[in-house]
Amino acid sequence: MRNRIFRLAISAAVPLAIPAAAVFAQAFTLPQPLTSAPAYEVPDRLLAHRADLALTEPQAAELARLSADLHTQARLQAMSSKPWATAARQASPRQAFDRALKTLTPSQRAPAVRALAATEESAR
Repeated sequence: MRNRIFRLAISAAVPLAIPAAAVFAQAFTLPQPLTSAPAYEVPDRLLAHRADLALTEPQAAELARLSADLHTQARLQAMSSKPWATAARQASPRQAFDRALKTLTPSQRAPAVRALAATEESAR
């Protein structure tokens, strides 16, 4: 009986636990070459296209903060004597992409994804 109640409670809570970011993330896909790049590449490349995307000062500051956080995480993992432990806490490129897109307005998101894809194509 307890197991059934527990299962019902879990099944009722699962839809609540799915973050809105998961639904949001399905709308835009991370450009393929960025999936293997360090996570800090995403906000860095968006900041490089600041003028093209017409970023406001608060948006640029938030992307710069995200970039600094991701650079710090990468440095800490490189310096760690136990990199397997710090790797579990490190953000993925997909997480960085989702966080970066959240700072942008809906009208800026599609051009941002195009800018990230164009940057990758021009780097080849």
